[in-house]
Amino acid sequence: MTHRTFLAVTITVALVNAALGEKFVLLTGVDAQRQPGTARTMVPIPGPGVPGTFFDGDRLAGTSDVGPMIDYQGIGGPPMFEPNEFGALSMKFRRGSIPIGPAGVLPFMGIEFLGGPLLDLDGDLTNGSRSLIPVIGQSPVVIPGSASFIELDFDFGAGAVFLRNADIGGNNEGGQSIGPEIATILVTIAGTGPTGQQSGPINPGIDTRRGSVVSFHGSSGTLTDVYRIQDLGFEFWEDTISQNSSTWAWLGTFQFLGALDGWLVERDPLTGRFPTLAGEGLGSTRWPEVNASQVGNSFNIADPLGGSATIADGAPGDMFTVPGNGGEALLDFGGDLGAYLDGVVVPNLPPAAGRFVYLSAAGFGINNSLDPVYGDTLSYDLVIIAASQRGLFGVGAESTPVRPISIRRIRP
Repeated sequence: MTHRTFLAVTITVALVNAALGEKFVLLTGVDAQRQPGTARTMVPIPGPGVPGTFFDGDRLAGTSDVGPMIDYQGIGGPPMFEPNEFGALSMKFRRGSIPIGPAGVLPFMGIEFLGGPLLDLDGDLTNGSRSLIPVIGQSPVVIPGSASFIELDFDFGAGAVFLRNADIGGNNEGGQSIGPEIATILVTIAGTGPTGQQSGPINPGIDTRRGSVVSFHGSSGTLTDVYRIQDLGFEFWEDTISQNSSTWAWLGTFQFLGALDGWLVERDPLTGRFPTLAGEGLGSTRWPEVNASQVGNSFNIADPLGGSATIADGAPGDMFTVPGNGGEALLDFGGDLGAYLDGVVVPNLPPAAGRFVYLSAAGFGINNSLDPVYGDTLSYDLVIIAASQRGLFGVGAESTPVRPISIRRIRP
C-alpha cells in the first residue's frame, strides 16, 4: 500500500422533526476496509462457466468470518472512498454473472458498504441546494456533519411501522476496466428526484413502506423493550457519482425491492441498559435464504420514460436459486442473532442511542444500466443496522447532544 494521508471527518448524529420520521443513523466502525466474509467458491449451475469467489459470508460485520483487506478494482483512481472505508455494519448484496465468452459465465457477488457521510454532487456547499446526480465538471463534496440514515415511524397502538425516507452513502471495490466514480454510491428511497424531492413509490404493490411491529417477550417471557418488525415493504435506489453513466441524469440505476424483517431494541430509561437478547429466541439470520417468490413478475422501472422489467432466477448457465447462492448461516454466537446484537452491535452504539434497529431482506432487483454483470433478478439482498437517540431521554430527546463519531478517511 502506498503512502496514506489521514483526513478526519466528524459525523454528528442528529434527529429531524418527528413529523418527518425518526432518524436512524447507520452504524460504522467494524472491520474497516475488510470483506464481510472469508473466500468461498461458487460454481455456476448448470454452466458452462468457471467458479467464482464470494466474500459475503454470514453477511454480518464483527464475526470471526471476517474476510481479507479489500483492494480497489478499476482504472484510474483513487476512488473518493476506500472500499468499506468506514467499517460498515449495513450492506447490500447484489448477485451477478460475468460473461466470459465461450467459457460461459463467472459467478460474482457485488457488495456495497453502507454508511458514513452524505455527498453533494454539485460540488458547492454554499449555493443552498444539493444535487443527488452528477453535475458535469463538478466534483462531489462531503457534507460536513452529515451521516447516512433511514427514517422510520412507529405506531405501537396500531402495531405498525412506516418507512419514510432513506439517504445513504456507500462504497464498493469498483470494477475491472471501470473508473473510480463507480466505487462511490448514493442510496435513496424510490421516487426521489435529483434534488431530493420525493414523488412516492413507483411499485406500490411491493414498496408499501408499511410493516408490522409487535412486542416480543422472548423465551423467558419477561423480555421487555424488544419489538419484532415484519413485512416492511421497500424499494431503494442505488446510483453512482459517475458523470459517464448511462443513467447519470436520473436516479434509480439499480432498484432493490423486497420486505424488511428484523428487530427494534430500546434502552431501559431507568437502568440505562439495553436488554440481554442472547438465548431469548430471536433466532438466526435469514441467510442462506434465496427469495424466488417474484420470479416471472414484472415491475415498473425507474427510467423517467417508463417501462417495466421481469424478474429472472439468474443468468443463462448460472441459476441463482441453486442452494448456496444466498449468504452463509451465522455460526458465531451459537447462531443466535440476539447474542450477536449483544456482543457486536450494542458495544458500537453511540452513548446517547436510545434504540436501534436490525433489518434484513432477501429481495430482488432491477438493473437499468448497460452493465452486463447484473440483471433483473432475485438475490438483491440487504442488511441495515442503525441507531436512534430518541427514547433514552423521553420527550425532547432529539435535541440531546450526541458524542461525535470520528472517522479517519484513508486515501492512498
